[in-house]
Amino acid sequence: MREENRFSYIEVVIVVIVLGLVGMMVFPKYIEANGESRTGELIDELQTMRAQLALYRVQHEDLYPPANSFEDFKSAMTARIGQFGPYVRKIPVNPCNGLDTIRFDGEPAGANQAGWRFDTKTGLFQADNNAAYAAL
Repeated sequence: MREENRFSYIEVVIVVIVLGLVGMMVFPKYIEANGESRTGELIDELQTMRAQLALYRVQHEDLYPPANSFEDFKSAMTARIGQFGPYVRKIPVNPCNGLDTIRFDGEPAGANQAGWRFDTKTGLFQADNNAAYAAL
C-alpha cells in the first residue's frame, strides 16, 4: 500500500499563524508607502498646475484664468482659446481627498472644502485637503 502525505490539523494551524504574523508585519509598511506615494503624486499635480498657471499668465497679459466659477476656470485651463491652450487635459484630482474641485480665495488652504485652493490675488495654487499639505 501507498502512504498518503497529508498535513495534520496542527501543521495547518501553525502555517496560518505564521502567515498572519508576516501579514501583520508587512501591512504597516504598505500603508506607510501608500501615504508617501499619495504625497508624491500631490506634489507632482501641484507643480504641473503651478507651471501651467504661470504659462497662462504669461500668454494672457499677466492675467490669471477667470475665477468667478469653477466651470469658467476649468474651461480656461482645458480648452483652446485663440492661439493658446489647452494648458491641462483636465483639472487634476487631489490624491489625498479625491476631489478635483477648486475653491477661490476665502479661508486659507487646508479647510478640506475642495481638492484645491486658488488665490486670485497672488496666483497661489494649493492643496486644500489638510493644513499640513497647504505649505507644499
